[in-house]
Amino acid sequence: MRRLLPLFLLGFLLAAGLAAQNALEQAEQAFREGDLDRATALARQALSRDPNAFFAHMILGVAAARQEQWSTATRHFQAVVRLQPSNPHGYFYLGQAKLYQHQWEAAIQNFTKALERNYPEQERLLVELALAQSEAGRPQQALASLSKVRRPADERLRAQYHAITAVAKAKLNQPAAAIEAVRLALEVDDSNPEYWDLLISALIKTDQSPQALAEAIRAQRKFPDRPDIQFLFAMASYYVPESPLNKLALRNLQESEPDSPRVLLAEGLLYRKQGRNKEATDAFQKAAQRGAPDAHLLLGIVHRENGEYDAAEQEYREAERLNPENGQVMLELGKLSLTRGDLPQAQTRLEKAAHYMPETSAVHYQLGLLYRRLGQTEKAEHHFRISRQFAAPAAAQPTR
Repeated sequence: MRRLLPLFLLGFLLAAGLAAQNALEQAEQAFREGDLDRATALARQALSRDPNAFFAHMILGVAAARQEQWSTATRHFQAVVRLQPSNPHGYFYLGQAKLYQHQWEAAIQNFTKALERNYPEQERLLVELALAQSEAGRPQQALASLSKVRRPADERLRAQYHAITAVAKAKLNQPAAAIEAVRLALEVDDSNPEYWDLLISALIKTDQSPQALAEAIRAQRKFPDRPDIQFLFAMASYYVPESPLNKLALRNLQESEPDSPRVLLAEGLLYRKQGRNKEATDAFQKAAQRGAPDAHLLLGIVHRENGEYDAAEQEYREAERLNPENGQVMLELGKLSLTRGDLPQAQTRLEKAAHYMPETSAVHYQLGLLYRRLGQTEKAEHHFRISRQFAAPAAAQPTR
């Protein structure tokens, strides 16, 4: 959800009432006309004459940010807030520079200072603040910031608003709400591939594989060169047993990301679907050695299906070490413990899986099996009912 920094500074210049030197006035004029090279050259001239010419720092900061020269942009925006500590614009731009460098806490701090100083574009500021809060692991705060935003008139900002809502809801383990929000984002702006990534991933996570595949087909046509979407296309195709598209998905991924370990992962999925377990195991092992995400999980599943429970547990635990909040890993560990008759361990793992994937039918089905074996009939029936509730909409929902 990255975008270029806004280029409107004329109104700000007029409001500031600066008595700029001639070079600075010319720099502002060039900047307004879109002649960035001339604007930066003139701003440097003005700065050489007056190191405290804060608007020259502003121009140079925005110019550097447009070129993603973040250390330079940060230095100039820091000069702006040092020279005019009551000015909200410097804090806003500094917050954006920190945001695009993934320095979430620093971004939050500067956006908050801009908010306290009444930055004029409140909606844009609150959306940017919510993005930083969500990425910093504060989804509740992100939603609180977004709750102060009215329906943005700007379409791209409105799409970003819905997408951040989706990310925050997903982090709060509310996948249905996340899917609804990201669909709203796509209705406004379907040109952002990250929104498609969010949707397809959420659908896969909630066992809505046919819907995930339908969206992945649309997305991979729209973004044929985006590896993330091609990989999700391969994953979605694998989870739909009757899908004949695994080979196409693998070929697309090979073309868009030829040297990636994810290609090995996609090869393993294809082999596994073809019943070629040895080739699948070899591919997953190579993918795991190269650090492909979920390779250890898939390798563990293959080992479990082959009755190699110790090897499966070893792979699951490595997957857990790499991503301790992976609900699918918790589910697989719980199923393995249930198979072995280790009911306390199965309960621990499956309850964690339910925490991370509360709307996944398979999790509640396994909990039903567990509680039935524990003799807790009411709890077992409760989870079987939930399992059926989540399974029914996924099966009935039409693909688009």
